[in-house]
Amino acid sequence: MTGSEGLAVYVAPVVTMDPDRPRAEAFAVRGDLIVAVGSLADVVAAVPDGTPRHALEGVVLPGLIDAHLHMQRGGLKALTFLPAGAGVAEFIRTMHDTFDDEDWPEGAAPTVDDRVRGLSVIQPLLHALGFTGVVDPAATPTELAAYQVAHARGILSMRTVAMPYLEIGSDEIPDVDAAMTRLAGVGASTGFGDDTLRLGPIKVYADGEALKGQALLDEPWDDSGYTGLARISDDDFGRLVAFCAAAGWGVGTHAVGGAAIAMVARAYQSVGAAASEKRYQFIHAYLEPSAETIALGARTGAIASLQPSIIWHNGVGLRAKLGERAERANPMRSWIDAGAVLALGSDGPYFAFDPRHLIWQSVTRRIAGDDRPLDPAEAVTVDEALAGYTTGAAYASLAEGRRGMIREGMLADWALWSASPADVPIDQVRDLLVLRTDVGGRTVHRIDRPGGAE
Repeated sequence: MTGSEGLAVYVAPVVTMDPDRPRAEAFAVRGDLIVAVGSLADVVAAVPDGTPRHALEGVVLPGLIDAHLHMQRGGLKALTFLPAGAGVAEFIRTMHDTFDDEDWPEGAAPTVDDRVRGLSVIQPLLHALGFTGVVDPAATPTELAAYQVAHARGILSMRTVAMPYLEIGSDEIPDVDAAMTRLAGVGASTGFGDDTLRLGPIKVYADGEALKGQALLDEPWDDSGYTGLARISDDDFGRLVAFCAAAGWGVGTHAVGGAAIAMVARAYQSVGAAASEKRYQFIHAYLEPSAETIALGARTGAIASLQPSIIWHNGVGLRAKLGERAERANPMRSWIDAGAVLALGSDGPYFAFDPRHLIWQSVTRRIAGDDRPLDPAEAVTVDEALAGYTTGAAYASLAEGRRGMIREGMLADWALWSASPADVPIDQVRDLLVLRTDVGGRTVHRIDRPGGAE
């Protein structure tokens, strides 16, 4: 846009997440971009006289990005279980109560139109939590098609990075060679798309689920000598990673246990700069990674994509299985201290996805069903958790120059909170309200007064 078209100044305390200017008094938006940030005097001086000025009651933060959320599947669950017109609080309760239920009625297959309808339901609910973007970590071909349709119809209000999932070992893709053949024929790779919908790294599995005893560990799970499930061989994984690096694809690998994480780190190291350029990810990476593995993983430049929600739900079960070995589970502190970029997500809507709750969990290390927190040595600060949801998740979204901060030249994705999570006692973070959310300068969520919020 030119001139003052679509220009407005917003006045409120701003937590920018910009290390060069952590706090501000105001910011200006023209169209879909932030055009000025700083003191009120500086922002007013940067725009034409007569520019509309809006005083906001609350604190502005960058729009949050969930770096690991199955949004389309959540939309189908919302269509299946959520009453029409339900708010975000009821959505959170319903997803918790239907944790083990199928996304869609048994015996039926959702159509692309069903999936798009589901997106139209779930997106406003996520915007009400301050989210402006997600990374969908396992998008099937059908889900990719539905995202494209939603984008073409102008329905996709959540900036989405879709990670293509090719199920190695299925009838359609029986082995790694078939997966590489499929990827070679796509005609696009990681990074293709625009600010609303973009291809991310592919998704692959190195091991299984921890509570099922499938995480691949260095030390046995029990006296039987069993160390877990390897879902792909070291050799096949190395070949796939090398192919992806050469073909322009990133790789996001589900690796829960220490032995699986170590295998992934070695493969990522072997491809050099591609691991950071194409946003390779350690996904989950929470159970007994050694200090050496974490250090190697950080040096590769790959992202630590971690989900506090999994530990919230699984902490008690892991303690029962592993005793003291579970205390350092989800070592967020160790990943940060090693120099890794931390991107926070939820694995929602199955696990808890409310960012207020997960910020609280990241700081307190509390777990469901037990008054004893996990070892606080792996706790992070509120500021570090916010960075995981903003700058870190933006980096994982291939959007560090466009999103994750309130900074001049970046997209106008922001949320108005009743207070900053960094400015209240930690046990009050879960009670904060998101009063307004804007995506690209367009308001996608608003409540007029705190009393009207859920």
